[in-house]
Amino acid sequence: MELKIITPEKKETLEVAWVEVETLAGGFVILPGHAPMVATLKPDIDLVYCLTSGKQETLCPAGGTVEVARKEVKLLITAVI
Repeated sequence: MELKIITPEKKETLEVAWVEVETLAGGFVILPGHAPMVATLKPDIDLVYCLTSGKQETLCPAGGTVEVARKEVKLLITAVI
């Protein structure tokens, strides 16, 4: 599954196994094949993703949205803390 991290400074695309996010509606894990959705990220809360190599990475967005498609997750982030 592709993870696209888009900030005002850069755009990065990674191959990931899963993404865990906290939204205003609650926290959840996104796996390949997840139902399409759009949600607002909870500000200043870490989100975690696992690369296909098994390495986990953490990102702390100041705010933004997550857009989920069956094979892709887009994080539109205003700034990273």
